[in-house]
Amino acid sequence: MEGIERLETQVLEMNNCYISAIFDYLKTRTDLYEKFNNEEKNIEEMYDFITNKAKKLQINHVAMVSDKVVYLWAVTYFNKTNEELGIKEKSVMPPTAKETIKKIEKKKLENKKQESNQVSMFQEVTN
Repeated sequence: MEGIERLETQVLEMNNCYISAIFDYLKTRTDLYEKFNNEEKNIEEMYDFITNKAKKLQINHVAMVSDKVVYLWAVTYFNKTNEELGIKEKSVMPPTAKETIKKIEKKKLENKKQESNQVSMFQEVTN
């Protein structure tokens, strides 16, 4: 899958009209098509980058940013490396043994509930 298709899929999965508008603009920038192939870049991280920039401008929890500036931030996100932008790679911690055991026990309990609620064709139905 080419970069632009990969990013398009991410935009659709996020189902956010603001992200769609930003990406529609980015698609008009043919100079970025090669940058879209960079696997370290993704739409969710781009949106986080933009919203973090906007948060720095807020006054009393409100930030007003023009479309041109937002588009510029999106272009900057794709033109620079994550290291240059100060974006750290998110590390995903595997679940602990306790969390895994809890998950298994919860699933077993749900299965038992489903089995006990099921009526066999030989049982009498009472309502």
